[in-house]
This record gives sequence, structure tokens and C-alpha cells, in this order.
Amino acid sequence: MKEPLRCALWKKSTVGLEDLNFESVNVFNKTTHIKRDLFKCRDCGQLYFHEWYEHMDFNHDAYMYDTYIPVETESDIATLLKNKSTADLEKFLPQLHGSHTNDTDDSLHWIRTDADREANIASF
Repeated sequence: MKEPLRCALWKKSTVGLEDLNFESVNVFNKTTHIKRDLFKCRDCGQLYFHEWYEHMDFNHDAYMYDTYIPVETESDIATLLKNKSTADLEKFLPQLHGSHTNDTDDSLHWIRTDADREANIASF
């Protein structure tokens, strides 16, 4: 995947939900705990493949994860859709990633490099 250089979000180290000026283009699948769709930035036209994933623990606490991967072509989208698990998407960089629980609403941040990915994993 390529860096979304023309998108204003790329210039930010952290991105708040209020920064996302997206419109829904397509919903690929939606279940109780996972949703995959395609968004378009209203400001610059950049397309983002999005996955929302929810994990429930035994106490019914919800942990939710959002991943936005910039895409340019139908081939990019098809490649991402072939990766069935959330963990499979980790290899595609760059990506905008965030996690939150029932009690928190964390910002999104860019994972641009393998070092960023390792730091993100270590923070859990």
C-alpha cells in the first residue's frame, strides 16, 4: 500500500474521530463483531479500507479496534479482502489504527513502519 501523501490525516501523528471526514462508499461485510468497509475522505478523495473489530472477554467487557488502510485500486481492496483475520491486516503499511474499550475512546495513530508496528504491539 502507498502513503496517502495528499491526505491531511497523513500529516498528523494522532488523529481524533472528529478529524475523520469520511463518507461510506461500500460495506463488504458486517457481523456482530466485525465490519469491513470502504470510506472516502471528503476533503481529498483518498480511499480507506476500514475494519472494525470487537473482542468480548468473559466479563463482557468490549475491546474495539479500528484499522484504516489507504488504498488506491480495486486490486488493493481485493488483496485486503483476501486476508480474513484482523491479524493478517497488520502486515499492510501504512495504516491508521486505534483501540478503545467501553470506558475509553482513544485517538487513532499512524503505523507507518515495522518499528511503529512493534511499538504498537508492545503497548497492549
